Formats: sequence, C-alpha cells, structure tokens
Amino acid sequence: MRHVELGVFMPVGSNGFLMSKAAPQYQPSFALHREIAQTAEDLGLDYLFSMGKWMGFGGATDFWKETIEPISMAPALAAATSRIKIFATINPLLYKPAVAAKILATIDGISGGRFGINIVTGNTLEEVEQLGVVPEGYTDYRYQYADEWISLIKLLWSQDRTTFEGRFFQVANCVSDPKPVQRPAIQIVSAGLSGEGLAFGVKHSDYQFVGGEPNVMQRLREASAGRDTPLKAATNLMLIFGKTDEEAAAKLDTLIAERDHEALDNLIASFEKDNRGSYKVRTDYLRDPRVIGFGNGTPVTGTPKTVAAKLASMITTSGLDAIQFTFIDFVQDLKIFGTQSVPELRRLLLDQGVRLSDTLAK
Repeated sequence: MRHVELGVFMPVGSNGFLMSKAAPQYQPSFALHREIAQTAEDLGLDYLFSMGKWMGFGGATDFWKETIEPISMAPALAAATSRIKIFATINPLLYKPAVAAKILATIDGISGGRFGINIVTGNTLEEVEQLGVVPEGYTDYRYQYADEWISLIKLLWSQDRTTFEGRFFQVANCVSDPKPVQRPAIQIVSAGLSGEGLAFGVKHSDYQFVGGEPNVMQRLREASAGRDTPLKAATNLMLIFGKTDEEAAAKLDTLIAERDHEALDNLIASFEKDNRGSYKVRTDYLRDPRVIGFGNGTPVTGTPKTVAAKLASMITTSGLDAIQFTFIDFVQDLKIFGTQSVPELRRLLLDQGVRLSDTLAK
C-alpha cells in the first residue's frame, strides 16, 4: 500500500512564509521551534523541515529579516524530540566536504539516525554572494560542484581513509569518524526541476521537491525509473482553517488584500539578478496577484473536515509521497490539523489504498 509522509515546514525566518501585513508578525526563536517540534511529534507527524536563509527582503513586514541557521538548530531539535525525523538545509558553498561529513554524522548520532539534509545550490544567489563565498563562474557549474561535494562526503562516510582528486575538492588519506548512524548515508532532499536538478536528485537524493509545473510528476518518474529505490516526490501546502468554509476563505482573502508588495518586489528582483532560465517560473509565481508568500505552498482552506477532503483528493490524484505544511499559527493550527483533520484524512485515504503513518491520530 502506498505510504504518504506528513511534515511541518518550520518557520525559520521572520513571519514564517507569509508576505502580508495581515499575517502574524514575529521573529523566529528556538523556543517556538521546540514547541512546534514537540507538538508535531506528539501528534504523530513524520518529519520537520527547515530551510536555510541568509538575508531578508524588507518591505513593511521585514520579511525574513531574522533567520535561524538550520544545521545549528537540528541537534537542539533532536535533543528535544525522540522519534520525528529532522531535515535541515545546507549549501555546499558554506562547508568543505570533510568538515560537513563530520558535522552531519555528529548530528545524525545525536538524533539516533533521524537526521537528513536538503542540498541547495543557491536559491537566491544574492544571499550567499554577500557572504563572500561564491566562486567566479559558479552559476555555470553549481550542480557539478554540489555533485562532487556530496560524492566526496559519501566516500568519507563509507571508507576508513579517503583520497580524492576532483575539480573542486581534494583530500589525501582523510579520515572521518564516526560514521552516520544511518548507512550508507543520511537521507537527502533536493529540489531542482531543471534537467541538471533532476539528474542530481536521481543520483543522490531520497526526496525531490516538485512544484506546479506541467507534467512534473511524469518527468520525475521517468527520470528516476532506473533507480533501485523510488525517488519520493514532496511538496509544500498551506493549511488555513475556519469554523466554516467561508470563514477560512475570508482569512485567505484578508491575507491577499494586505500583501506586502515591496517585499514581493524585492524577492523578485533578487531572483532576476541571477538571470537563470529556471527562475522565470518563480518570478511568474510571485507576480500572481493572489500569492501571499514564498515557500508557504498552495493554500488549502476550509473547516478541518473540508481540508481533510481536499487533501485526500490531492494526494490520491497527484502521486505525492510527502507533504510538509505551513500555517498562519504554527502551533494552534498544527494542533487543529493533527487532532481534527488527520483522522478524517486517514479514513478517506484508506478507501483509496493510501496509508498514513501509524503514529498519526486515528
């Protein structure tokens, strides 16, 4: 029976993922993330996922002015939980492979084998350019760089001593112990949907994020057809609850009416500076007049029962393997989802031959 995993997309940046003056305005804190993590675990969700951001985009809401670094936070979340999986975003430009291998294996040990990474090659390059770590010509070889980076890390995790002579990295007789608890490697997520991005995911990843592009699921399945294990398809969705369907829809309309246009324009400008063909999809998305944020995912509105029915339909028809959710209120709305939507969602999916994890409410 097909299994679908459910997770939380953690709000590591100011105001979570919403670029609206009608949304809650707050700065990220470890106390908030610990509460979300423990709530998600208590409710039986499968995983937590944290992005990596190094700058904000201003506007009236100071969107992402402050961000928590996810690799640093992961072991703290691991210590505060006991079962739920923890994924943290990492950019290969920021860590030499031998250093990353040691850090990531250490966190996997702290978590008892529950840790995974999301490898990004840039997203908005402006945020890593300001750090002074982007080599000349990087946009032309970012996936080759990432491929060599994670390939060397996997060697360090599988060999007693590693000698490697690559285009970007070289090590001689290098040791890296202890190895990760998970063998042969920790779980890996990636997101690129270009030809290069999909090829990277097929070679290295366990999960691949998919967006709303036409035929993306078909492309993913065709590209990964020769793998020993399936490449799981994941996406983001935003859940907006109300006591009635009309109340939930009104909440979304209010967020739209109060969009932070300056923050949206700043983010669009940052993508356009990179001048990559794949970014047009993102800038077109951000120009949609009903878009209320970035990373939040498609809004799903309604009562808890209506949301469950909508999710069941999406999951059944899409072929998705994992969904991570965002919320207006990450604690209270998460509790509504876990206690009121999930039991109905489980029932509807079972009728369609899809199961959720046994840890979730029944």
